[in-house]
Amino acid sequence: MNHPPPIGQGAYAPRSPKFILGAVATLLLAADPIWAAELFPRGPGYYYSPFKIVFFLFVYLGWVKTCGWVSRDLKKTKNEQWWWNPLFLGVGGLSFLLIWVFPFFWLAWFFYVLAFAAATWWYVTVHNENVDPEDRVFTEAHIRQLIRRYLRWDLKASAKVEEEEERPEVRFIGRARSGKFNDGEDNVARVAESKGYKAAEELVIQALALRATDIHLEPTKEVMTVRYRIDGIMTNQQPFSLTMGTSVLNIFKVIANLDISERRKSQDGGFSAEVDSRPVEFRVATAGSVVGEKMVMRVLDASQKLLDLTQIGMRDKLRDQVLTIITEPHGMFLVCGPTGSGKSSTLYACLNEIDRTQLNIITIENPVEYRLDDITQIEINPKMGKTFATELRSILRQDPDVILVGEIRDKETAEIACQAAQTGHMVFSTLHANDCVTAVTRLIDLGIEPFMLASSVSGVLGQRLLRMLCPACKVKYKPDMEKLKKAGLPVEKIKYFYRPPNEEEREEEDACPTCGGTGFFKRTGIFELLVFNDRIRNLIKQNPNVAAIKQEAVKNGLLLLYQDGMRLVIDGKTSLQELMRVSK
Repeated sequence: MNHPPPIGQGAYAPRSPKFILGAVATLLLAADPIWAAELFPRGPGYYYSPFKIVFFLFVYLGWVKTCGWVSRDLKKTKNEQWWWNPLFLGVGGLSFLLIWVFPFFWLAWFFYVLAFAAATWWYVTVHNENVDPEDRVFTEAHIRQLIRRYLRWDLKASAKVEEEEERPEVRFIGRARSGKFNDGEDNVARVAESKGYKAAEELVIQALALRATDIHLEPTKEVMTVRYRIDGIMTNQQPFSLTMGTSVLNIFKVIANLDISERRKSQDGGFSAEVDSRPVEFRVATAGSVVGEKMVMRVLDASQKLLDLTQIGMRDKLRDQVLTIITEPHGMFLVCGPTGSGKSSTLYACLNEIDRTQLNIITIENPVEYRLDDITQIEINPKMGKTFATELRSILRQDPDVILVGEIRDKETAEIACQAAQTGHMVFSTLHANDCVTAVTRLIDLGIEPFMLASSVSGVLGQRLLRMLCPACKVKYKPDMEKLKKAGLPVEKIKYFYRPPNEEEREEEDACPTCGGTGFFKRTGIFELLVFNDRIRNLIKQNPNVAAIKQEAVKNGLLLLYQDGMRLVIDGKTSLQELMRVSK
């Protein structure tokens, strides 16, 4: 079905000939020229009225602006009710025709304003019901924003003042020789007046505003490249000149208590910052390259709200299985996946699900990423001899009920963790493995005996983080049904898939304000859970073969990462290409 073009596009665009001719003709009619009497005879007294012209122009341009906003908003919110554009066009057109032929000017305008206000109120009501609270219009907050925007005399000056008022305040907190943050004030004072200090502040502010998890400063022969990792993907930012970039890098090295004279040997450290009284911590690592020194800073926003298992993306059935495992009195629960797949966040979501007031919970981490009440959190420091293995051996004498080990990376830590699981403790930990089945062989490769592994581990959760499509600019398309049948998907339940806009579609419009033109906004998890039952334990003891364990797990209801992610594709929350990228 062919629908009329939206207001503000095609024949109705403000610069189109039809728009210009319509505006000129309407203006002449409002001025009541003599020749208008021949077309629309309305009796004696056709006098020129400047007030009526100004009033007419004000209402007419308001109508055009409102129609344009409705058209853009329909496209932004993916509203498929096509008749909104014809409704607003018809209300304005019929009302203007009534004004031209009706002999009572102000009465005609009264009916026009009444009809137009009713249509606008109707659309605003529907709009506000289908958007997030912060995107609603004509609310008290929105009206205040409009007043601030349009009732200022000096718009440029006021915009500059508003920008300065809204600019977050940053206070760096250096790390001293002792390793404590608050003892490093002298380091910050040394660089506070240095060249590049403001640029360093802006770098941190922009990274937090864009939800970056890592900041990369990479030198080339000409410039210092700046890249952020946002939603797991590296994105280029405005680079620094080589001189300014080196200054910024040295400022971060001083604050993190690193040796600025050493540029070839790798160093690591950290510092903290307060951004509008919000605590943020940074892990800093440097490495020498053939063109200069590179720095990577991991952003740990301590103010982020701790999520529960449902909020990180777990379906209800899987959540119930995980809760059954983590509430057992003893055993080991492992979360596996590559670096940056959200393993630590999942473990903290598990801690958030159990009763911390009645249990003695101790964590060993590097570093402590979240702060929780009613638990003891220990941060390791290899330079001081505090490793995962030494601290784990020590806390076993602290009468713990639940132990969280940040990562199992060596045989000693793995053996102590398994022994703790066998002696009445519940152990949570992470492991670098591609999926939950290969995590079993990964522990065996570290030196754990199969019989010890089978008797200590309760379950292994594999996970990935999947980018979600931007709700404001995702594009609907019809998938290939033959490919869906070959993939074994329910074709009768799938009408449309969604994808991010391509390059041509992005060029037609300005960058989406929600996602910045990437087509994706935030991430969610996809999971697979291997529950250790008697059959799985026997297979591990007798012949720890990946294929045999996986086959048995699938028989017991194991859903693989790809299968778990397909529900998000079918629901329109992510794209098929993104799922293939993450789960392959």
